[in-house]
Amino acid sequence: MLKILCVIVVVVMQTVRAQVFDVGRCSTNITTVQDFRAADYVGRWYEYSKYPFIFEILGRCIYAEYGVLSNNTISIKNHQVNRFTGRSDEINGSAVERSSAKLYVTFDNIPAGSDYWVLGTDYTSYAVVYSCVDILGLLHTKVIWILTRDRFPSDEVVKTAQDVITSKQLSLNMLQKTEQNNCPEN
Repeated sequence: MLKILCVIVVVVMQTVRAQVFDVGRCSTNITTVQDFRAADYVGRWYEYSKYPFIFEILGRCIYAEYGVLSNNTISIKNHQVNRFTGRSDEINGSAVERSSAKLYVTFDNIPAGSDYWVLGTDYTSYAVVYSCVDILGLLHTKVIWILTRDRFPSDEVVKTAQDVITSKQLSLNMLQKTEQNNCPEN
């Protein structure tokens, strides 16, 4: 019983800090990758770090697998391992490119979608992704991800991705490193 209570307390504490909220609407002035090449973007991306995100609060060994469905639609398979149970979880979805590097993502069995903006990428080592959701026009919640092609990227790759974030006047302070040690091979 004590174990269950401890797990519940940890989950509640994580959930409270599992989103980054701010006052006002999402900014529409953030620039994305020009002439985005979806065909070069597809493949596996490991999550290096992110702003707190409610759907990943119990996750580790997180990666995304992208594939081309059509000229402007990308398939998505997000994978993570539950840090408490060790169970692997996956969710599938798709992203439609609305304009260069500005995609709209939906997932199976989830009624609402969200923006997925690629702020920077070299296609071979890093990508910086931004998502923001308005809440009644009064607040917004945002997430930034640093994705890398290698599970354990070099410091240089991470620094390049962080430079993209700061060049957009976004903060590095909320980034949390994703646990990628002792992951199942898949």
